[in-house]
Amino acid sequence: MSIPEAQLQTWSNLGATVSSSTTYNSIKTCIEGHTWNDDISFNIYLQGSYRNSTNIRGDSDVDVVVEFYSIFYSNKDELSWQQLQDFNECYSDGKYSLTSFTNAIIERLKYYFGDAYVKVGNNSIKILANSGRLDCDVICCAEYREYRSFSKINTTNYAKGIVFWTNETDEKVVNFPKIHFDNGTLKNQVCNSNYKSTIRIIKNIKSKLVNGATIQSSLAPSYFIEGLMFNMPDSNFQKTSHYARVLAVLNTFYNYSDSQLEELVCQNKQRYLFGNTNQQWSVADCKMFRNQLIKFWNDFQ
Repeated sequence: MSIPEAQLQTWSNLGATVSSSTTYNSIKTCIEGHTWNDDISFNIYLQGSYRNSTNIRGDSDVDVVVEFYSIFYSNKDELSWQQLQDFNECYSDGKYSLTSFTNAIIERLKYYFGDAYVKVGNNSIKILANSGRLDCDVICCAEYREYRSFSKINTTNYAKGIVFWTNETDEKVVNFPKIHFDNGTLKNQVCNSNYKSTIRIIKNIKSKLVNGATIQSSLAPSYFIEGLMFNMPDSNFQKTSHYARVLAVLNTFYNYSDSQLEELVCQNKQRYLFGNTNQQWSVADCKMFRNQLIKFWNDFQ
């Protein structure tokens, strides 16, 4: 038998947000409370499931981005010779580096929270939970501009994202969180506010699969689940019940061929969802996740 509507309704609910807000505000207070030079500019904001309203009960880690605005990075080396000449006439190297800013953030976090609560990992700075504060991953990054073209009379033909380099492996990571958020918000509006609640149902089923040792959590990270759902037709989410919406999603998912999967894009529409980089999903992992989702649906007691 399939999953009852009442259970799907429960799984569609948004997870707790009070603790995430407390965590975010503690990071914001810590960093903004420091005395920075006048030419240091940055913005602090939530990222991930708490930002995108796809968090479920049991989600713990909060992702907080500290985006450095005093410099920016770009794909300028991919521009034509003339476009690069124009770029270099408009911009010069920045006074600061992302590395120096990140180091300053690490020192500030250690001073504020204590060394024992701050752990520097490969992708982020982990702030350990304490006194109502959730575990938090702080990502220090800079503005990234992916230019489609550049000229002196049109300097804004780019997709705006963020960039950072991993601490241990020095891998360049580029993402587009604002575009991701905006596209998800628009799809949710078009889909009668059913898009994000359906994502939460799928994430809850995934949590059940992980807790039952059917799959590992790393098989289907939240970011990739959102990307997969984003590619589903709007009509899947416009049906009148959770049951009908999830069934439509599973049917669409089941009927995707490998070649169709390979054409799917991330929610930011700037990258393919599947590929061989560390920032893309494996088709094989996706199909394994699909098979276990459908089995869970069919076998639910």
